Amino acid sequence: MIKKNTNYAKRKPFLVLMVIMLFFLLFAKLIYVQIFLHAKINNAVEKMVIRNNVEMPKRGDILDSKGKILASSVKKYTVFLDPKIIEDFNKMKNILSHDGIKIKADNLNELGKTSYCPIAFNTDADVIDKIKSEQLKGVGFESKYKRQYPEGRFLAHILGITGSEGNGLEGIERTYNEYLCGYSIITKTRRDGRGHIIYDRFIDKTKIRGQSIELSIDSNIQFIAEQELRKAFDKYKAKKAVCIIQNPKTGAIFAMVSLPDFDSSGKIKDIKILRNSAISDIYEPGSTFKIVAVAAALEQNKVKLTDNFYLENGRYKIAGHTIRDNHKIEGYASLKKIMEQSSNIGIVKITQKLSNENFYEYIRKFGFYSLTGIDLPGEAKGILMGADKWNALSLPTISFGQGIGVTALQIINAFSAIANGGILMKPSLLRNIEKTGTETNDKNVFESKEIRRVISFETAQTMRKLLKNVVDFGTGRSAKIADYTVGGKTGTAQKVDPLIKTYSTKHYIASFCGMIPAMNPEIVILVIIDEPKGSSYYAASVASPVFASIAEKTARYLDIEKDDAKQ
Repeated sequence: MIKKNTNYAKRKPFLVLMVIMLFFLLFAKLIYVQIFLHAKINNAVEKMVIRNNVEMPKRGDILDSKGKILASSVKKYTVFLDPKIIEDFNKMKNILSHDGIKIKADNLNELGKTSYCPIAFNTDADVIDKIKSEQLKGVGFESKYKRQYPEGRFLAHILGITGSEGNGLEGIERTYNEYLCGYSIITKTRRDGRGHIIYDRFIDKTKIRGQSIELSIDSNIQFIAEQELRKAFDKYKAKKAVCIIQNPKTGAIFAMVSLPDFDSSGKIKDIKILRNSAISDIYEPGSTFKIVAVAAALEQNKVKLTDNFYLENGRYKIAGHTIRDNHKIEGYASLKKIMEQSSNIGIVKITQKLSNENFYEYIRKFGFYSLTGIDLPGEAKGILMGADKWNALSLPTISFGQGIGVTALQIINAFSAIANGGILMKPSLLRNIEKTGTETNDKNVFESKEIRRVISFETAQTMRKLLKNVVDFGTGRSAKIADYTVGGKTGTAQKVDPLIKTYSTKHYIASFCGMIPAMNPEIVILVIIDEPKGSSYYAASVASPVFASIAEKTARYLDIEKDDAKQ
């Protein structure tokens, strides 16, 4: 007979109770975890298996008026190593070396326990694809867009540059940075326990990009201007040179060249080279400024074409100073003759028929001592004293372009106002900006903007006739081109020597600004050669021939209707 274990019988209820209590506690814990800790655990799991990836946008392209790409962004990669998980260094080294990436074991030893050791920069995508196919442990990649300028120096000052983070620092890159850069997007990827991606939320990465900008610049016209201006820049060993080509009817800039220039894709050693002389440099314009005085006097009916002026035999004393003419004219001369021969004395006598306040008003009407509003950073306002501060020499000297500081853009815009029937337009480089949020390739088209009427249509027409005579019979004869009439004005300005603080007898600025065709202009072109060296520094022999070369090629390219009566 088997005797029952009385101790077990006594403990059984207790054990059952303990099992029930344990089950209850587990159940309670499960409820607590599922209900009260759900959000916390879920967040922790998501941190382990779900990764947020910041998708940086591709910077928008910059295009010319014909759709040619002037600036674009290409994805480049940094290859890095994680020394802590590399299994076979020699194997990895050989494979990477075969793909053009060389590393040394010393590189890893020097970095100790780091998990990030960059070994190659700006690597192309096709090389990265080859490396990825090898599935090497300890090799990682980081991508970044790099800005590229296919033409190098071409349009350098217009396009500008971007910084290491991709933001625009100069030129169009800076002005329209907000549109070009776009906005980054955060995407999520799900990974397994080994870190492999098992789910990637689909996003069309081609849509993660900035907006493209289309300029009014025509690459073919820009090439003509750069090629011809560079020839003169080198020939005369000039300090600087500028050329601007503008549509006078809209204000659109077809070409803008500033020399010396730089390679937008290369390293900038001297930041001074970034300065765009066409809009930032202030200079005394010389005789190209005479259009303001003559236009103002005609508009105010102070002079007529039939009026004659005594030219003092080439020497005219005012307030103890003598004003001279380079082209001496004996006796009297008409307004037409004064413009043709660029007589300083004649212009002074015409301007003296205006009051200081009246002349100052027209200087401002033509856009001087004001920002034009061009869509580029660094535009200068110029220099001009208020009329109430002028002395006895101010009006006479300003009338022929001394004692006032202007920019090249202001000069060509003033000539364009005459070419446009007396209406001053806002100069612009922007043609349109790509729209976003649409399935089509619609664009925001930017229209031309009228600033104000400066002179009447009739006065503008008279001015165009006078400028045509300058080229046909006067100082601008070297600006003539085959099959087209040209109207324009030469300018040979003495530069102030900062050492002696007076006008130099060695340093000059030669310029010519002209329009084609003379009486119904389609384009206006300005050429400036700063400190030309050689046998002559006069605009007629330095700047006008450059204008002629650019004008003839541009007119033929644009297929402007021929109008020369001699054809």
